[in-house]
Amino acid sequence: MVVIPAAGLGRRFLPVSRVVAKELLLLGRKPLVHHALDEVERAGFTSATIVTSPSKPALRSYFDPEPQLERALRERGDLETLACLREAAAIAGRLRLRFVEQSSPLGLGDAVRLAGARQTGPFAVLLPDDVIPGADHWRRLLDLHAATGRPCFCVRPVPVETAHRFGIAVCSPDGDGRLRVERLVEKPPRGRAPSNLSVLGRYVITADVLGALERMSRGRVHGSELQLTDAFAELIARSLPVLAVPFAGELFDNGTPEEYASSAARYLARVTAGAAPA
Repeated sequence: MVVIPAAGLGRRFLPVSRVVAKELLLLGRKPLVHHALDEVERAGFTSATIVTSPSKPALRSYFDPEPQLERALRERGDLETLACLREAAAIAGRLRLRFVEQSSPLGLGDAVRLAGARQTGPFAVLLPDDVIPGADHWRRLLDLHAATGRPCFCVRPVPVETAHRFGIAVCSPDGDGRLRVERLVEKPPRGRAPSNLSVLGRYVITADVLGALERMSRGRVHGSELQLTDAFAELIARSLPVLAVPFAGELFDNGTPEEYASSAARYLARVTAGAAPA
């Protein structure tokens, strides 16, 4: 099972994200959340859960069938658009898509905690801000977890001047191309990042991580956000291994309006060159 957190406020995209969920912004002809499900399917997962909020009903509606609109498109002979429309509901069906509601935007950790409440085993988390055309990173993550039983995530190098946007990991080699995470800092102040390795939003979550999230949830100040990196950091402080896989594939970052504009242009060039579906 893969959890896709999509309940955040999209602060960097306000005021637009007040009326249009950031996850519904288009990259090519598909919104970011649909690209996320495409990646889930490419990686071989068979079920997905989207964590949404009461203010984002359109996220659910996007995946609902629209028989009347389908009929109108069919009558007009617009079969290409009809196929695109039907694919949203089709992929939701293939992945047995369900939704979990996060009543308040209390952080990524809280979203993962809510979605994992009914899970009896490890599960994956995918953040839809980053669109990744491939799936090899999931094979490496899942193989690493299968070999060690430990929670893990992808990391990638970022320019030092942008490190304040990300969770930053300090890692040491742990053999076979994997890394052991020694320290985590969530969005360090500008110029004070302890490394240039950012946590990429692709994770394998275990019972240890969920336990840490539950303990932190009980102890937090009312209304404060619960960060997933803090749960991993708690495990590290208790000398419980947290592992990482370096990511070096193609990626379209949509975390800020500027990065989204750049990614949209690069993605269009990729489609024009025939390297990606529209």
